Amino acid sequence: MFTKPEFILSASDAAGFPELNVPEIAVVGRSNVGKSSLINHLTQSRKLARVSSVPGKTQLINFFTLDGQLTLVDLPGYGFAKVPKNIRHKWGDLIASYLENRPRLGLILLLCDSRHPPTNDDVQFAKWAIHYKKNLLIVFTKADKLKPGAVERQCRKHFDLLSEAINDTSIGQITYSIKNAKSRLFLIKEIEKRIK
Repeated sequence: MFTKPEFILSASDAAGFPELNVPEIAVVGRSNVGKSSLINHLTQSRKLARVSSVPGKTQLINFFTLDGQLTLVDLPGYGFAKVPKNIRHKWGDLIASYLENRPRLGLILLLCDSRHPPTNDDVQFAKWAIHYKKNLLIVFTKADKLKPGAVERQCRKHFDLLSEAINDTSIGQITYSIKNAKSRLFLIKEIEKRIK
């Protein structure tokens, strides 16, 4: 299922969303959380998702197909303090319209940096996902940046903070490192389990 990744289209509003009759997963997170790197690692593609050095520059939702059996959606990053308010509001409207209009959306991967506590933006997005009754999995990225003995403890601490902030302990969480092949296999298993 995670082979033969192909770009479908980019959309700036709900009118541009493709109608696809296959399960869908979305990937979202703060700018510079490692979203593009995770997508490229997960799909074994070096250039499927473009890595931008300018947070908030791209305000498009990108749709990809994986072997024709799954749609992978790359949502624009958030947490860009230097971006004008009107752009931030447009981002909010775009994400809300996406969450409202994707009946096949089976899972959202919310990426959080394993080195830092969840941000207010992370909490807000998690609340949105729960409000729209979407299945949510927290993925703590850049686990290789932490000392091996600290990864589980640190991520558990951050996860507990997020769970408490959104008042929901039912969401799942995993750690991820693009330098660890096992991370990819474990995430694939989690995705397959949750979109059935």
